[in-house]
Parts: sequence; C-alpha cells; structure tokens
Amino acid sequence: MKKIIENEITRGILIALLGVDTFITLCLGSYLFTDYGIGHIDVHPFATGILIIIGLALFAFIMRSAGHYKGNEEIEPNFFDRVPLEIYLAVDGGIILGLIGLLAWLIRLIVGFELIFFLLCGIYLACIFLCMSIAVRCKTRTLLTNTLVYMVLDFFRTQLIKLKNAIHYYFSNLTFIWQVLFVIALLGAADLLVYVLFRYGSSAFIMIKLAECGLLALIGAKYAIGYQRIRQGTEIIAGGNTDYKIETAGLPKSMEKQAEHLNSINIAVSNAVSKQLRSEKLKTELITNVSHDIKTPLTSIINYIDLIKKEDVQTQPLKDYVEVLGRQADRLKKLVVDLVEASKASTGNITADLATTGLKLLLNQAVGEYTERAENAGLSLSMALPEDEIYILSDGRLLWRVFDNLLNNACKYSQPGTRVYINLENQDNKAVITFKNVSKTQLNISPDELMERFVRGDSSRNTEGSGLGLNIAQSLTEILGGEMCLQIDGDLFKVTLTFDVI
Repeated sequence: MKKIIENEITRGILIALLGVDTFITLCLGSYLFTDYGIGHIDVHPFATGILIIIGLALFAFIMRSAGHYKGNEEIEPNFFDRVPLEIYLAVDGGIILGLIGLLAWLIRLIVGFELIFFLLCGIYLACIFLCMSIAVRCKTRTLLTNTLVYMVLDFFRTQLIKLKNAIHYYFSNLTFIWQVLFVIALLGAADLLVYVLFRYGSSAFIMIKLAECGLLALIGAKYAIGYQRIRQGTEIIAGGNTDYKIETAGLPKSMEKQAEHLNSINIAVSNAVSKQLRSEKLKTELITNVSHDIKTPLTSIINYIDLIKKEDVQTQPLKDYVEVLGRQADRLKKLVVDLVEASKASTGNITADLATTGLKLLLNQAVGEYTERAENAGLSLSMALPEDEIYILSDGRLLWRVFDNLLNNACKYSQPGTRVYINLENQDNKAVITFKNVSKTQLNISPDELMERFVRGDSSRNTEGSGLGLNIAQSLTEILGGEMCLQIDGDLFKVTLTFDVI
C-alpha cells in the first residue's frame, strides 16, 4: 500500500475514480428519488449503497495518501499546505462558491452539458484538494498552529515572555536596596492609579487597599519564612554539619538561588573533607606498612653490627666504620619507632589506661632523666613547681612520652648556654605545664607548620631528629584529653600543656 500511495499517477487515477463514483452515485440517487424511479426501487438502492461504500473507501485511501511522496519517509507538506488555514479556506472556499454560483447561473441559461461538466469537475477537485490539505495538516499537527489567529497570539505571547525576561533580568541585576526601592515606587504608582480611578467610590477603594495589604502581608511572610530557613541552615552548616541541606521548596526565587549556592558550598566542603580524610588515612596506612617492612631487616642489621663489635677487630678504620654503622642504625631504628607511634597516635589506635597521676612527681622524674644530657649540651634546666601536688586523670606512660619528646627537642634545638624553663601551676582548676627555651637557629616558620609531621625547626636538617616529636606529643596529649599549644616569639620557643585537675 505504501508504494501505491507514493505514486502521483496512481493517486490521480484514484481521485478520478472517486469523481466518477461520486457522479454515478449522485445520478442514481437523484433517479431513485424521482417519481420515475419508483418502479425500480428494488434495484437502485442496492447499487447506490455499493457505490457509496466504494466512494468512502476511495476517499479514505486518498486521505491516507496525502502528504506521502516517493523517496521520502516523512510527511512532506507542499506549498499550499504551508499557507495559513484561514487564507487557504478563504481562497479555496471562494473558488468553490464561485464555481457553484456560476454553475447555478449556467443551469438557468440551459447551456451545453460540457461546460457544466467542467464546472462540476472544478468544484470536485477544489473540495478534494481542500480535504487533502486538511489531512496533511492533521498528520503534521499544524492544523491549529498554522493559522493566523494562532500566529498572532503566539507573537504576542513571545513578546510578553521577552518583556518578562527583560524585566526579570534587569530587576535581578539590581542590588537588594534598589529592588526594594523599585517595588516601593511601583506600589506608590499603583496606589495613585487606584485613588484616581476609585476616589469617588470609597468602599471600592477601601476593598482594593485591604486586598493590597493582605497580598503584601503574604509576600512579607513568605520572605520572612525563607530568611529564617536560610539563617538556620547557615548556622547548622557553620556548626560543622556538612551533610545538612537547606530545603528550597517554597522559597522566593532570589532566596532559592541563595539556598542552592549554600547547598553547593556545603557539598563542596563535604567532598573536600572526605577527600582529605581519605588522603590522611592512606598516608597513615602507608607510613605504618612501610615502617613495619623496614623494622624487620633493620633489626637484623643491628644484630649483625653487634656481632661484629664482639669480634676482635684489629684495624682502626674498620672499628670506626662499625661505630658509624651502629650509630646510624640506632638512629634509623628510632625513626621507625617514631613513625609507628605517630601513625598510631594520629589514628587513635593507642589505648589510654587513665588513672590518677601526679604531675609534680612525673615532671621531677622526667627532668632528672634529662639533667645530665642537658648539661652535656650546655643547657641548664630550671623548674618552677607548686608546693602541693597537682593530680589529673591520665595515663602516666603516655604522658611520660609527651614530656620525653618535649625535653628531647629542647636538648637538641636550644641555644647552648641558655636555660630551659619548665613550669607547673594550677590556673582556674586547670593544670598548666609550660616548656620554654631559646632556639639556636632562626625560627622562620609558623607554629602550625612546625606541628606537622616531618617538619623541623632546623631547616638545614644538620641535627638529628625525625620531625615527629611535636606531632606525636600533640596527638598523645589529645588522646589523654588535654590541649597542646605552641607559641613562637622571635627565637623563644614555648609549649603549653593544659589538663583538667581532679
């Protein structure tokens, strides 16, 4: 069927057959309803019905073929199908009515049948083309859109949308204060217009003003609710809840955009925090795994160095080499131990056995351990302790490690010939421990950077040290429930530990 309806010649033949069928049907029908056809009533109704069915089938087939052309799968409107429907109806309908009027005039003149036949053919073709054009418009869904009325309405609709977008664009680009002033000016102009129009009808004026006040109250309430929702959401996000999202449904457009921006910032912060946590976790796992992998062969190296030292080595250079190897192996071992401790402390994998601990006693023990080493470094340890013991809830082993790291740093990095001050006092039921010393190198680094891992005050890295002491001390202090604060004032280096007194 598709191949048939794509053929223009076939379509023309079908239109001709439909015309012949229609002509014969009209003739039979007119003959049937004349007084002369009463005697043949048993024959002509049947033939007329058959011809009507055939005519309807041919008409449906022609309508089905409208818009189909050979070599094109889509419906293709021709020039006449693109003409606005009102113009096409006016022209085609005018032709049909004109031909019908001419036909009626010629029939009254009793002219020849040939001219009447041609006029009938013209009327028939005009009707068929009109039906085919409507069929094509229905298939392409342009029956209503391809009309002058629709085009005019669509034009005004488009212009109104452009005007609305232009007003919205310029209004949204104004600052908030200018937006408020613009709205106030519009309300003033509206009030003036209402007063001019309804100044003699006081009741109408009052009703309009009441409606205006009600509308302003609703708009103000909507903005107030939106502001409250954004303010509360901002406070929650600022409090650290990166999973919170401000509900944007029902907010005014300007506030909706602001809420969306806050939600976007919240998502970005949440992603950045998650990424940082993953990075820290991977870094810690890497340090732990590498430290354990190094520890095993390092232990073997240290053991073999001890075995070499027990041998009777006669060559002096060889003895010196063994001493250097032993010293560097011990240094590497300490670094590995520090790495493992730093990893455990930063991830909280250290268990603290909290018990009542006397700070005065523990500090005395720690200073006693470092007195000789400090003297060898040209330092003197000066302590200022209270008369009474200060007790805190802590783990003595971990707290000792904190003191050990701080005193070790002081002995390594303090200026020879200076004092290291260790103070303990009770301030507002807080135990405050202070370590102060003067650095022998210039401290051109911030306290936050110095607290990071592998960062040392000696930028030349000529002294021994891993750069993990302060970081481990800070992590252990936090595990014990205390606070550690680092201050740098010129070359003065100060560490303050704070714990709750029990």
